Amino acid sequence: MKNYYRSRVTAAFVALCVPTIMLAAPNDDILVIGDSMLEWQSAKRASIPHVLAKETKRNVENRAASGAKLYLSGAEGNARSVIPSQYTKGDWNWVVINGGANDLFVKCGCNRCDAVLDRLIKKDGTGGILGDLVDRIRKDGPRVMLMAYYQGNQRPNLFSRCERVVKELTRRQRALAARLDGVDIVRSKFAIDPANRSHFALDGIHLSRKGTRRVGVLLAHTLKKLEANRR
Repeated sequence: MKNYYRSRVTAAFVALCVPTIMLAAPNDDILVIGDSMLEWQSAKRASIPHVLAKETKRNVENRAASGAKLYLSGAEGNARSVIPSQYTKGDWNWVVINGGANDLFVKCGCNRCDAVLDRLIKKDGTGGILGDLVDRIRKDGPRVMLMAYYQGNQRPNLFSRCERVVKELTRRQRALAARLDGVDIVRSKFAIDPANRSHFALDGIHLSRKGTRRVGVLLAHTLKKLEANRR
């Protein structure tokens, strides 16, 4: 039974699903790229990007895919399974990005991950795959919103051992946001209580509809506030 449950969770986590929320429209676009954190609940039209679209009344195109990584090694993958490949140059106002947890989980088991972290983004927030991706997007024009991970449910789950390295990833993302104009970060942990089971799906990793709504509202309010401050 235990192995059956684990296999179901793993299969759900790596399955690709690439929804599109609305058709893109010039000068009023938000592109979302990343992994299952941003794809989850899409089948019910209740993902974080769906909530963002409803709250802002803006067009949002979601290319995030479950299991997506910032980089692949040793195998060819679907383009949507590599987060930098989800991005294409366009008339976007914002690009919302998350990612890195799958790399840390798969490539180093969330233990002794310094080399993987450095490949994702360096300690000072420069370089690395994520840093280079953000630099490229900013040169194209759109503003960037980095979505930091929340802590999983306190009950044991597949990612329980990843908390320390994910915190370090978030620290580096904050350094990246501080370094570049037009780059900001949303700390999704402020919307999710790891002790509140109702915030999570059955696997204790992904979010329930209540959880995605809370994070989506936080993201929407942050974007609105940032845009108001720039006027």
